[in-house]
Amino acid sequence: MATLSLRRKPPADGGSGVAIGRRRPVVDARKAGSVEAALRRALRAAVAGDRPAAETWLERIVEADSADLDAYLALARLYREQGDIGRAIRMHQNLLLRSGLSKTQKNEALLELARDFDAGGFSERAVAGYEEVLDANPRDAEATERLVSLLGALREHSRALALVKRLRRFDREAADAHEGALLLAQARAQTDEGDADGARATLKRALRRDKTNAAAWSMLGDREAERGKDARAIDAWRKAVAADRSLGALLLPRIEAGFAARKKPQDYETYVRSLLEERPTDAAAQVALARTLASRGETREAIESLSRAVEIAPEAPALRVELGRLLLEEGHDGEALKAYGALLDAVERDGLRGSGLAGEAGEAGEEDAS
Repeated sequence: MATLSLRRKPPADGGSGVAIGRRRPVVDARKAGSVEAALRRALRAAVAGDRPAAETWLERIVEADSADLDAYLALARLYREQGDIGRAIRMHQNLLLRSGLSKTQKNEALLELARDFDAGGFSERAVAGYEEVLDANPRDAEATERLVSLLGALREHSRALALVKRLRRFDREAADAHEGALLLAQARAQTDEGDADGARATLKRALRRDKTNAAAWSMLGDREAERGKDARAIDAWRKAVAADRSLGALLLPRIEAGFAARKKPQDYETYVRSLLEERPTDAAAQVALARTLASRGETREAIESLSRAVEIAPEAPALRVELGRLLLEEGHDGEALKAYGALLDAVERDGLRGSGLAGEAGEAGEEDAS
């Protein structure tokens, strides 16, 4: 049985080198008696969270018996987990140069090398590594999913989407999630490139897969509005709001503009009131109704609706600003001061980090939805 070399002084108890209160020197590997005993000590150190001790034991094992692939791979993984990517890469590359590896061992080494490049942020090399893994083992689920993610990040959407079909054989849920995100990313890229028709086709493909994809409906509405199809845009935006009520602050003003362009402002109010019948605690819808009422001089009713919005979303300072303005217009100075007093409290407490249903939030929502 191969013996191990010494580099550090062992602790008095001959244990794993895990100290209580202060760090003890690592155990003398020569006193372990065998590679198997050293491997057990490395395991104990790893379980105890003492990675330096585990690393030292594994290094001694590999030095004593480099043919022990379990220890070799464990050490390389440990290097990777500790951020020493370069050393992990070299170890796996050297392993692949060995003759006599079984097919299973070679496939494992290929996967570990791809993981190294992935962890190190070398995306293109990681892609090449995972592709090599799939050449050897086309049914490797991990390599397939990582390739889909990496190719998406590299904006190679078509290649990634082709791999989604393969991923669906192993993990339908993950494949569906990746496909939805990739199709949205592809549509954004097509929009940026001026390919509006391509973007619409991609979004429709996403919606055939998932009719509740609120972001896709929102983007499709924008594309339809750009080409003057107001009715289609309104329909898409309404479906987006139905799928995700948080998009109301962003999309209700667009829906209002769409109805106005079609000279049907009354239909917008009817729509907003129908929203409130379905979900009376929808603050964005309350704000929309308040603004509609205020625009035609029904200030008192607008104040009531906006007051309900403030009750629903008291953390939104912008709503208190708007409410105070309406109260001042109606001559309710005392109530306006109360609203602004609550606003000052919110500013002091949160630094104006409200949900922004009446302003700031629209910009944040736009970024998320598009």
